[in-house]
Amino acid sequence: MSTSLAVELVGVTKRYPRVVANEDATLDVRTGEIHAIVGENGAGKSTLMKMLAGVTRPDAGTIRVRGRALVKHTPEEAAQAGVGMVFQHFVLVPTLSVAENVVLGREPRRGPWLDRAAAAEEVRALSATLGMDVDPTAEVGRLPIGVQQRVEILKVLARRAEVLILDEPTAILTPQEVDDLLAVLRRLAAEGKTIVLVTHKLREVMAVADRVTVLRHGRTVATLAAHDTTADAIAELMVGRPPRPLTRPEAREPGEAGNTMSEEALDRVERSGASFR
Repeated sequence: MSTSLAVELVGVTKRYPRVVANEDATLDVRTGEIHAIVGENGAGKSTLMKMLAGVTRPDAGTIRVRGRALVKHTPEEAAQAGVGMVFQHFVLVPTLSVAENVVLGREPRRGPWLDRAAAAEEVRALSATLGMDVDPTAEVGRLPIGVQQRVEILKVLARRAEVLILDEPTAILTPQEVDDLLAVLRRLAAEGKTIVLVTHKLREVMAVADRVTVLRHGRTVATLAAHDTTADAIAELMVGRPPRPLTRPEAREPGEAGNTMSEEALDRVERSGASFR
């Protein structure tokens, strides 16, 4: 991993009529690292990344990608600078093949027609390089969610992205698909790609990230080396207080009244990074 900066955000602010999404936020991401962005719901993680990807325009601040300041704040400018974003909700055409989705908008041609063989070969070569098992001829709408996500990653990388942003990429994956994705991210980083991982799942952060930036109420509160911190410490930074200790309810006979944690409460626990262990 290099110490040079692939991404630098300084004093970035985004306001909406009744909400301040980000306020004077900062971020630096090193070339070739896996950098996690964490925070509670509403902390400004996705908005900050959309500004980096050119989807949303900042009200103030500076965004640099590989030393180049972005001034137009458009997806085209961000893509030219080498930024690609895989959104939580995929942007794929389900009735098209994998290859057709990957080359959409820059199709190889044989005369006036799409050169499907060339498109398939491009996807086959790229997926083999990254250790992804993706059939370029498969219809996207018939693929499992985990494979569709790989298609999104291939689509971004085929446009020569050097900085890859993934927004909550494991939210809809099975445990095996999560493991497969983390392995892909490690391979990409080993190839020199820079990965920005937006997530609230701290176990995954600790498993794969080199560094982690914590946002709270739209502001950057800390950037830490993952090997120098713990999930509990990150959770405390996210919420601004130590996680509340949890105890299991006492065993009760069937039909006996007692307090139990709701699904909503359990979800809050998971999002805070706390553990029963």
